[in-house]
Amino acid sequence: MWNERMEERIRQRVATALWIGIALFVVLSARLWYLSVLRGEWFRERSERNRVRVVFLEALRGNIYDRRGVCLAEDVPRFRLVFLVGSNEEELVMKRVREVLGRDIAFSLRERAPGELVLLEDLPLEDVVKIEENSERLPGVLVEVYPARKYRDGEIAALLLGYVGKVSSEELKALGKMGYRNEDRIGKSGVESFYESLLRGEEGYRRVEVDALGRVVQVLDFRSPRFRYSLQLALDWELQKACYEALGRRNGVVLVGDPATGEILAFVSKPSFDPNLFSRGLSLKEWLDLLEQKSNPLLARPTQALYPPGSLFKILIALAALEEQVVTSRESFFCPGYLEYGDRKYLCWRRGGHGRVTFKEAIAESCNVVFYTLGLRLGPERIARYARMFGFGQDAHLDLPGVKTGFFPTPEWKREALKEAWYPGDTVNLSIGQGYLLVTPLEMYLFLCAVANRGKVYDPHVLWRVLDENGRVVREVKPSLRRTIALRSQTWDTVIRGMEKVVTQGTGFNCRGLPVKLAAKTGTAQNPHGKEHSWFGGFFPSDRPKFVFLVLVEHGGDGSGEAALVARKVVEWILQNRGV
Repeated sequence: MWNERMEERIRQRVATALWIGIALFVVLSARLWYLSVLRGEWFRERSERNRVRVVFLEALRGNIYDRRGVCLAEDVPRFRLVFLVGSNEEELVMKRVREVLGRDIAFSLRERAPGELVLLEDLPLEDVVKIEENSERLPGVLVEVYPARKYRDGEIAALLLGYVGKVSSEELKALGKMGYRNEDRIGKSGVESFYESLLRGEEGYRRVEVDALGRVVQVLDFRSPRFRYSLQLALDWELQKACYEALGRRNGVVLVGDPATGEILAFVSKPSFDPNLFSRGLSLKEWLDLLEQKSNPLLARPTQALYPPGSLFKILIALAALEEQVVTSRESFFCPGYLEYGDRKYLCWRRGGHGRVTFKEAIAESCNVVFYTLGLRLGPERIARYARMFGFGQDAHLDLPGVKTGFFPTPEWKREALKEAWYPGDTVNLSIGQGYLLVTPLEMYLFLCAVANRGKVYDPHVLWRVLDENGRVVREVKPSLRRTIALRSQTWDTVIRGMEKVVTQGTGFNCRGLPVKLAAKTGTAQNPHGKEHSWFGGFFPSDRPKFVFLVLVEHGGDGSGEAALVARKVVEWILQNRGV
């Protein structure tokens, strides 16, 4: 009986075990079916991803040329060391890299993309050879060719061309949908930034098969990165260099252009910086040192710095006074060295006075007393109207980023901003380009272009042509007439004759004797932080202008000195090398 009970228990246990076995088989079969059928494709893709890696190759950037075909900015090949993360031998690999190269190395360990670390950049060719010879010892390590930006002659046109740098996290948020990736380059300033969409090309890729240790077995697919467009600027590189050298050790601005087309032929800003430093990668210390320099070399002075225009602004007062007929070209004035108005005395720059002067002589000698008088006759409202007419305080429509507008003060502004009335003294200061008035050098240059063109105002432009990858012109920037300032021909004639006298008889004596008829004006701008700024601007030949120039020398003293001497060198170079 005991045996029967034991046999029954054994049968029950066998049956239970059998049912458990059947249940496990069913569960495992269902799981296998789920994994192989329902999720099979997903696991095959994961397996493929573990076996095949895609390495994206950074897009190339188009070249930048001057108007004569001189290459100013281009991509050149450099080498970097990339590690495909995933191997269990990461520490060992880095140790072996140090052994192979024979020196201690501080790896950057920067994540360029998920699963990819940049170990080293700007690798010398001899190091590349060592890495390739020892590739079996370095699983997951690739030598990659990448493009680096190279700028001609470093500082000479840095504030115009700009520079490129790694895309920031903030930029990536905005540009990620446009195909930008972490570690991609992007234009940060100048032409590089403004024309980013044209200069940026198409990225390439390399699909590689790797083994379990992350070593590359074979390249499965490859597409070279490419650029789409290059840019040809209106800039004349040889003229740019001549203007840069003419400034010497002075800080300031030189602008030269064609008034009939709006083309900017030279764009010099000093002090400057070497954009090639950004291509190799600045350390934090180098970047902070650059930012902390008091001279501010990253500031594009022609378009982003504000200065009082000084006596250059007297040309606008002269035009407005003649056109509004508050003066005639035959009127004469007496300058005793000051103007008494109310209980104030406003001094002329020549303390002993100019004596009796005609209207044209007042322009030539830059007589403050005459222009105080004309400004008071016009009043602030009419001066403001002519300033707007000539574009002061308005968008310059120049194809560069960060272009500022100057500040033109009015009675309304002073009342609202300072809670003060506008006094005659404000008009007196405004009449000689001082007081609250601030301009960019670009604004003064464009004003001189309008005078040279007798009222025709063309949009200034840096770009001339867009070229495809084969060098064919796909777009050309044509002269764009923005507006015409309709003044009487007698007004233009009288003021331009006065500007000629600036050189032949007046304050522009340092440009006397040139073999071309020059119309120009000096300017001395008071500076609360030190010595006055020196201005000199004009155009030539004065009867049919082909070139407009503007020179600003920071802390250069009166305009007849430093700025005029720089301008003379520029004009002489143009006459000798480009002609008129």
